[in-house]
Amino acid sequence: MESWPAQSEHYQIDRAQVAANIEAVRVLMRDQELDGLIINSADRYQNEYTPLEDNHRYELTGFTGSTALVLIPVDDRVKLYVDGRYHLQADSEVDSTLIEVVKVQFSVSVAGALLDDAKKMKRIGYESDRVTLRFSRTIEETGAEAVALDGTLVAQALKRPVLTQTKAVSFIPGEISGRSTKDKLKAVFDDILDAGRVVLLLTALDDIAWLSDARGYHFAYQSSFAAIALARPQGMDITVDQAVNEKTADGPHVSFTVRTPHELILDDSYADVKVVQFDPNQVSKATIQGIQEARPDLTLREKPSPVVPIRAIKTPSELEHMKESNARSSRAITNTISWVRQQMAAGQKISELDFHDAANEFYQAEGARDLSFHTIAATGANTAIIHFSDPSLDVPIEANNLMLLDSGALYEGGLATDITRCFIAGGKNAEPSQRQKHIYTTALKGMLQGMMAIFPKGTKGSFIDALVRAPIYRAGLDYAHGTGHGVGVHVHEPGVGISPGYTGVIRPGHVCSIEPGIYIEGFGGVRHENVVVFEEHPEQEGFLRCQPLNYVGFDTNLIDASMFDEAEAIAFESYMSECKKRGTDLFE
Repeated sequence: MESWPAQSEHYQIDRAQVAANIEAVRVLMRDQELDGLIINSADRYQNEYTPLEDNHRYELTGFTGSTALVLIPVDDRVKLYVDGRYHLQADSEVDSTLIEVVKVQFSVSVAGALLDDAKKMKRIGYESDRVTLRFSRTIEETGAEAVALDGTLVAQALKRPVLTQTKAVSFIPGEISGRSTKDKLKAVFDDILDAGRVVLLLTALDDIAWLSDARGYHFAYQSSFAAIALARPQGMDITVDQAVNEKTADGPHVSFTVRTPHELILDDSYADVKVVQFDPNQVSKATIQGIQEARPDLTLREKPSPVVPIRAIKTPSELEHMKESNARSSRAITNTISWVRQQMAAGQKISELDFHDAANEFYQAEGARDLSFHTIAATGANTAIIHFSDPSLDVPIEANNLMLLDSGALYEGGLATDITRCFIAGGKNAEPSQRQKHIYTTALKGMLQGMMAIFPKGTKGSFIDALVRAPIYRAGLDYAHGTGHGVGVHVHEPGVGISPGYTGVIRPGHVCSIEPGIYIEGFGGVRHENVVVFEEHPEQEGFLRCQPLNYVGFDTNLIDASMFDEAEAIAFESYMSECKKRGTDLFE
């Protein structure tokens, strides 16, 4: 598989190097007369999973989580801002003498917490090629003088080269997507005003991959590829690195090039273009500046990506592929759990890292092209670390320990899977504590409430979140993350979500996770996650329901069935019965 082990996981720096990097960047800050410097987790493509070797935040903190923000004062401790998923992980990874971990609470945005501190400074810098236009404006609104640094300056200070790609891009079969690029472009431009004179600037990699039906696997855990695109009703020009362009053939309505958007826009073929439309939450400040300088006559139109709402509603062909992919992932997880139980029954000593590697091997056996994110395989107290990322050979799996496996993969069509299961080490002979049973069953009640939900069209994701959290709230517990995220080309896809603040409407064809959890530091945690598709209710007109795409059984050893109400018990038995039919239930 492409990302196991991922190249970025081989790139590591120690705390001495972090300290040296901080000082090198402070030399740059003094040269630019900056009081502070904002560093985010993105690369020039606004990647969710930025390779560590191209992640300036990692270079300056040592923190490996997928998202966080950094504020570097010129003469004080660096501040690392993380949400609830990473509170424990950040503490364990950074040097507290150099870096203060700011643990942002669930009701506050990470950016908001950083900007509250940035307001106290007079002159703040940021990387113009790694910060979106919208976030650059937010920085400017702090009242401090905001300085857009050339994209190479921080990289030069860190002595990091520009990361380029070499792998060819290829097209997926039309029967997987169910819709051609021509048809997708028509759907996108149907809602764009004066479409014939508009070019759509796309920088979100999953937008580009979906619209072009192309995949490249350029980055760990992603089937997309490094690119920027200009799209018009008649086709797309996609900018890629030189080595990629040399190996990649054009496709129907898709042309690859090494020329940048601000070079392409000068071509005669773009002479009739009068408007550049883009999403300011996706496009970097530097990209927009380049286009403005090349064609100052163009009108800049800022709109949310018109691609996102269309690709969030899956075609029947995409859903068939996702069902088949989830069946394979369900088997990989079932086989991993079975392997752990067999090893322990045979008296074999296995570690947390063995558990992690076994899961990846079973995905590989199912034909996975790549993982869809770093496999989270934890035991004991580590199960309370929401995005645990450091499985160890030195941590043994012991009987009666909680086990957590959160994993996913990408197959031929490059659409992600994402499933989490918890179980107790030791199988049927295990003796779980009442506390383990309580948190496991409580979180499961929350998941069942989400999966049983029947609701009218027009319902927002926040409503489903409230249903899922209700049994957990009644137990006096909560979790510091959203309940669900969209799933598609990337494992975290915009366009649909389930969280307290998500105001988007759930629509038929949306694919989303449902993943409540309970985490108790020092004791352990549980998370249950299924990916579901929302669909029209077959009997109640005007209402929706959801159907699971994956089927992996739950550990009946950890369930206190007396805690279920009647509806929950019926839903649980129905799901477990289907798992049994598929051979993916180990817990009967």
